[in-house]
This record gives sequence, C-alpha cells and structure tokens, in this order.
Amino acid sequence: MEGISLVETKTLKDLVGSVAILAEMVNSTMSELKGAYKPYLTTEDVMEITGFGKSWVTANKQDIGFTTVGGCLRFKKEDVDEYMCRNYFKIKK
Repeated sequence: MEGISLVETKTLKDLVGSVAILAEMVNSTMSELKGAYKPYLTTEDVMEITGFGKSWVTANKQDIGFTTVGGCLRFKKEDVDEYMCRNYFKIKK
C-alpha cells in the first residue's frame, strides 16, 4: 500500500520524545533571543551589564547617555557598550 507504513511502538515513542525535547529547546532559544535584543535598557539592566550599583549608574548617566520614559531612566545598549569600551584601560606589565 502506498502512503502507509508500520512503525514499531518503541521507535515511535522515541521519535515523539525526541520531537518534544527539540520543541522545548526551540522554545527556550526563542525566549532567550527575544530577551537578547532590547534596544533600551533599564537601570537594572545596566547594573547587570556593568557590575556597578544603582548609585553609580545614576551618577554616570550623563556620560553614558540616557533618556527618561515616564520618569524612568532608559539607556541604549550601544551607548552602554561604547561607554565601557571607552573607559577600558589595559595596563602593560
């Protein structure tokens, strides 16, 4: 018969399990990618990227570059990255 094939139950169960694992991996990766590109960062995001506290971020906001939206600080990721690179010093031994 054309279009019909028989598959062992164990093989079918293994295949279904593999597809379920793959679907979970795809969903996890998609969630990470959605969070990975954020054009504007919160103060907490900048704190996480730089490793500095809230008082440091707010004290250096003019040097980094910022805007306020609804009274909340927002930073461009590119500006934060540029600030960190601009202020990176390598000491020769």
